[in-house]
Amino acid sequence: MKKRAREIEVFSMSSIDLFAAAMGAFALLTIVLMPFYQKEIQERTPENAIADLARAAQESAVETKEQKKALSKKRDAASANVSDIKSEEQKLLAKLRAAEAAMLEKMAKARAASAVPLPEPPEPIPDPKPAPVEAEELVSFRFLGMKTKKDDIVVALDMNKCMGGHEDSVNRAIERIVESLQSNHAMQIIGFQQTDSGARTRNWPSSGLRNVNSTSRKEALSFSKGLTRQFGGSASMLDAFRKMINGPGQAIFLVSDGLPNPSANNGMQPNQLAREITRMNNGRKEIHTIVVGNYFDYRGTVEFMENLSNMNEGQFMALASGRTGVCD
Repeated sequence: MKKRAREIEVFSMSSIDLFAAAMGAFALLTIVLMPFYQKEIQERTPENAIADLARAAQESAVETKEQKKALSKKRDAASANVSDIKSEEQKLLAKLRAAEAAMLEKMAKARAASAVPLPEPPEPIPDPKPAPVEAEELVSFRFLGMKTKKDDIVVALDMNKCMGGHEDSVNRAIERIVESLQSNHAMQIIGFQQTDSGARTRNWPSSGLRNVNSTSRKEALSFSKGLTRQFGGSASMLDAFRKMINGPGQAIFLVSDGLPNPSANNGMQPNQLAREITRMNNGRKEIHTIVVGNYFDYRGTVEFMENLSNMNEGQFMALASGRTGVCD
């Protein structure tokens, strides 16, 4: 007897029925709910959103135009108000000015009507002897703070050997004196020294004074520079001042290192020499002193020069030299 082949089925007919019924129910529900899903999808699409934004933008543009029109009307109204205010202000100002002018005119008329004519003042009686006008005193010469009102100037240069090495300082001092003089001045340059043959003086000009001008300035400076090339011997101040006091000039400017040698001045020490020169001068001439060189290296140089100027209504000045002198 043959064995029958056994068939094995995964799903029975009843299961298939159940699945088919479920699928049909799902399809039916889907068909029924389809319109609702389409409406929701349409509302969420970008096209609808863009349309809404476009509508909103259009409405906003319309509102903006209306606002602009409203602002324009307000601005026109404000401009009209400002114009009216200005016009009223100008009218009011014109009225005030007219009223002020009328008031001033009335006051002028009233003042003229009430004014009493004053008598004419008597003619001044001329003074037969007018008081003399005092002329201001002018300082006619200034040199680095030194000043004098004298017009005739004598520059005296000490030519002793210790002045050697200070030629630049001496030339600068004399140049400043000469360049400070004006056309109303007259001048003389004198160099003095004691040599083996005795006291000597060298003068420019040879006698008298020379009026100051461009030519005489050049000649005076050239002469003084020649003197600085001949330093030597001692300083015969006593002899030189005797000649200058008895000669021309109203003010003497002495350029020296302040070291007068007693042997060349009758054995007088510096203070004695200053007193003797003062006695000879007796107030006739101003004596100004300018000390040059390394004057702090020698005791009494500044004292001698300062005393000599103070005792003769003059002024004192010290000009330091950066170079070393022959006697240093």
